[in-house]
Amino acid sequence: MRSTFEFTDLMNDERYGPMIKQVSDQPVLYKIGLVKGAKVAVEERPIRAFVVYGLGGSAMPGTMLASLSSTFAKTPVIVSSGSHPPSWIGGQDLVALVSYSGKTQEVIRALDLLTKKGVRPLVVASGGNLLQFAEEQGLSVLKLTAGMTPRMSLPEMFGVLAAIYHRVSDCEELSSETISSAAERLTTFWRRISPEVKLEENEAKKCAVMISEGVLSVFAWGHLSVAALRLRNQLAENAKLPCVVHEVPENLHNTVEGLSVFRGLKHIALRSRNEPHDVSLQFNVLSSLLDLEHNFTFTGSVVYELMSAIMWADAVSLYAAALRNVDPREIPTISRIRRAIEGG
Repeated sequence: MRSTFEFTDLMNDERYGPMIKQVSDQPVLYKIGLVKGAKVAVEERPIRAFVVYGLGGSAMPGTMLASLSSTFAKTPVIVSSGSHPPSWIGGQDLVALVSYSGKTQEVIRALDLLTKKGVRPLVVASGGNLLQFAEEQGLSVLKLTAGMTPRMSLPEMFGVLAAIYHRVSDCEELSSETISSAAERLTTFWRRISPEVKLEENEAKKCAVMISEGVLSVFAWGHLSVAALRLRNQLAENAKLPCVVHEVPENLHNTVEGLSVFRGLKHIALRSRNEPHDVSLQFNVLSSLLDLEHNFTFTGSVVYELMSAIMWADAVSLYAAALRNVDPREIPTISRIRRAIEGG
């Protein structure tokens, strides 16, 4: 394990540099997605629900949108990541099938299932059989930027889904202008957590160092719970580290009781300037009971807070990977599972 974070060559290391560049490019990727989502052929009509079906990193943009829409909008966003899409989906709904690679078997099967029941989903992918099958059937398709690390395509996928959702929901709080404005602010936020910023001034590096001393346990509320999930997933894939996530207030009614059994947990909280008073009180109680190591606070609109927390989580995971000297590009366990499934 490395002993310091003052790497002068991190961006020149082929294991980390390209992915860190993709994090720094998030402001542009959000905007690219918004433009694509505004242009794709979609019937702009009242809908019962906007259903996003995808797995892994391809489900996360839908989870972001679902969290934000629950705060602002009347039209629900339903994210499905099971073996099959929900059976209740019908013509009243707008369905987006999302797979960056276009090779996810569950999503390809979902395309077949939905079209057989008369539902014509929108397909979001960078290529693969999913995109090919959709084009053969004359479905609306949206081609993502190719050549990225799949999970790092989150901002573009979110921009796509958000632009489409705004067209069918008229939710101004999630308009392209609102999201684009938040994306522009990320450029300034990145300057605070980029590799050039020293450890004592870098909130992403501080969290990564904390992880090296124990398993991270993250408490978060509302929209920042999505960022906590992103942190958990990115730490697993990029840094090969476990992470436990607790949603406030739900997990204060159950899982928090079992935390005293574990040794080596490093408790942190993701705090929002938009959290209500009762939630702030709950965090204060947690601080006294569990000895929270640190409060990472995000400030701004709900949309900006979520987007900046996602950027922070991605940076934390890559700094943790660099600190442990592991390769974030390699996901051997996931690869073995995929090969076994495809071969079976």
